[in-house]
Amino acid sequence: MALRATKKTIIIASAVAVLLVGGGAAAAMVIAGQQPQPQPQSEASPVASPTPVVSDPPAEVPVTNVARASIDGWTLADRTVVGTVLPEVGDTAEGSVSLRVDAPADDADIVAASAPVALAPSTDYTLSVSARVLAEEKVESGVRLTAAGQTFTLPELDAEWETIEFPFTTTADQAAASTFDVVLSGAVRGFGIDDVSIAADGGDNLVPNGSFEAVQTPAGIVNDSLVMTDESALLAVSLAEGAVQWSATSTSGGDPITGESNSSGPLSALPLAGVPQGHYTVAISDAAGLQVQTDVAVIDADGFSVAQDGRFGVGAHVEKEAFVGTGSLAAAIGFAEVRNDISWERNEKVAGQYAWDQNYVREFERMHANDVKLLGLVVYGNRLYGARKAPGDEAAIQAYGAYAKAVADRFDLVGLEVLNEFNHRENDTACGSAPACYVPIAQSVRDHVSTAYPDLPIVTGSTALYDRDWFVGFWQAGGMAVTDAASYHPYESWINRDADLIAGTVQQSYADMQEAAGETRPVWVTEMGFPTHYDGVSALEQGQMMVRNEALAFANGVEKYFWYDLVNDTPDPAAGEANFGLYEHAPRANVVALAPKPGAFAQALMITQLRDKAFTTDESDDTSTVQVFGAGDDETRIAWAAQGEVQRTFASDAPLTVTDMSGLSQSFEPEDGEVTLTLGPSPVFITSAVE
Repeated sequence: MALRATKKTIIIASAVAVLLVGGGAAAAMVIAGQQPQPQPQSEASPVASPTPVVSDPPAEVPVTNVARASIDGWTLADRTVVGTVLPEVGDTAEGSVSLRVDAPADDADIVAASAPVALAPSTDYTLSVSARVLAEEKVESGVRLTAAGQTFTLPELDAEWETIEFPFTTTADQAAASTFDVVLSGAVRGFGIDDVSIAADGGDNLVPNGSFEAVQTPAGIVNDSLVMTDESALLAVSLAEGAVQWSATSTSGGDPITGESNSSGPLSALPLAGVPQGHYTVAISDAAGLQVQTDVAVIDADGFSVAQDGRFGVGAHVEKEAFVGTGSLAAAIGFAEVRNDISWERNEKVAGQYAWDQNYVREFERMHANDVKLLGLVVYGNRLYGARKAPGDEAAIQAYGAYAKAVADRFDLVGLEVLNEFNHRENDTACGSAPACYVPIAQSVRDHVSTAYPDLPIVTGSTALYDRDWFVGFWQAGGMAVTDAASYHPYESWINRDADLIAGTVQQSYADMQEAAGETRPVWVTEMGFPTHYDGVSALEQGQMMVRNEALAFANGVEKYFWYDLVNDTPDPAAGEANFGLYEHAPRANVVALAPKPGAFAQALMITQLRDKAFTTDESDDTSTVQVFGAGDDETRIAWAAQGEVQRTFASDAPLTVTDMSGLSQSFEPEDGEVTLTLGPSPVFITSAVE
């Protein structure tokens, strides 16, 4: 249990109004224990001396994390509505559990948490809460509190707990049954609330379980996510009372890091003290002999979560049970977008009537709640209109376009992709797979969708591999007019076990556009991955190949890249198609969250290292590849030597920080304005140590 001193108590007197310029009024805020000071009278008007500005030092953001558990006496918003409303451990105002709200989607007037209270009419009460936001500087919380038909506005908050009191009086017609509600006013990040009380003078607290200590959770490791940052590197555990032994062993090798903690109550924090950035196998043993093991990822990041980057997306199959919680799983790694099938046959079973599959509704809404956008893959045919794999006649093509419009009406999209791998096996129409057969289908989507949604990209192609002949034919057949972004699945890199092949593939695709159509469209790689089955790459190699492939894709003009895929489709280690995922297929015993594979760590590491920096220049030579993102002192280089170790010298007057794929960071001092590094097939991230 981590207890921290409350900085101050703030009393917000709702009955007192302060006249503002313009005639408005605001609640008066009084710091407890402070009285207004008498103002001295001055007969003259002396020249004012500058008053030193004293600013508070930044608040220390504590290490906290959330547990997948329910809270007795409270109703928490469904996760399709709010990204995270869960019990929090690691640093509380009272006891060992508080409540965390994290709602990155900018949705207002949503009740995140609610508890029943019984209030009497015409009675004076005091609402008291402890609150904070996981931020160094004071910010708006994005939260308001309500009770008895009254609204209570919180002050700006930082990471220090503040106790805030709101005196209020119920109305004469106050109903006996009421609620205390935590209401969202917009996007909320890292809001915490604890020690909630509503009481009359000298009376009992009317809020049930106001300190959130009573929770219901299974035994074991109950983290909502096992992808953590240095500000969330702890395990939420429900274990037997007493000592807990733990160890963390890097999947990159080395001695285990060990520690001991203590478990008490239904939910405790087990800080992973001394565990640096990396991917680890964590094992714990409690006082009753329960042993639990899982993998975790720890990322050095500016915050309690990995910031999302709009260039990075991931494929999913939310219609499968393993992908429940896709929005949370994707956001934890830093993905901003998810590509998923939206099957025509699943949703239109009566011509012209759309009844949305509940797997899509649930998971796409949860994605929205986590501010993860959807690339809707409109597939395939519909036997109501003939062929199963693709629309084949004019009536079917128009019905397909109408269905695409219905998808855009229903879901929060970043783009609509027209069919999947039409050039390959996903085609059973009389017209066939020729690009001239595809153009009318894409045109139907354009005609039905773009008038209503002119800013929604129509993504065409979606070919198996980069099929050069097919694309040249598509551009010559008028494909540019129906295309906002061109997509393909450059698995040539996987087939040849050469992550670097994608550079030439992307260059060729842009050259073919220019030559065949006289103009280009942005390229979105909407599928690409390396599987980790027995005949694939190793778990560590998956991450290395990913970083090289993505770096070269962006360096050569790819606008968005969707990794395939998010979760292993089955637990079969021999199935190639099933092992492209970044998470394991199912949680391990006595663990509620999916374990991240090393590839998940690699992806989160890359996203965090780039921090939204755009590609700027290529510094590759004959023996090494160096791609530069950002500029000046804010440059990040991704560098490797595919054929084996080489020495590479970089000009720098400042030390360079090199972070390898294990997460280890080392600083190298310059000599005579140069730093010489050894590069190999595993990429590294190079940044300047200049502050």
